[in-house]
Amino acid sequence: MHSNNTNMPALSLTWLRMRIVALLWRVGEEAFGEIDAFAWVQGWEIRRTWHTHTYRDPRFDALAACRACSAKGRSATGLPCRRCRGTGRVNLLEPAAPGPERPSGGRA
Repeated sequence: MHSNNTNMPALSLTWLRMRIVALLWRVGEEAFGEIDAFAWVQGWEIRRTWHTHTYRDPRFDALAACRACSAKGRSATGLPCRRCRGTGRVNLLEPAAPGPERPSGGRA
């Protein structure tokens, strides 16, 4: 019986690479396990590769530039902007900061 082993080194090298990647993935899972659990509980997005984990809070999607002060944080008078409280951005998930009172048109 004749056996051709020309593919054996390539198969062995592929198998070794896969074992190394699996080992690195397992080490990463153990190293980042507690942080991943915390991020999952907080509702954060988790992107993983075999050597990095990236976390992102989706609430950042709700931040927008303040139109009242053109994202500068200051009004024309130099005081902190009332709408964004001087930060230059507003959170679209929160109700707007109260503006100046307007007359209701009713009797006082």
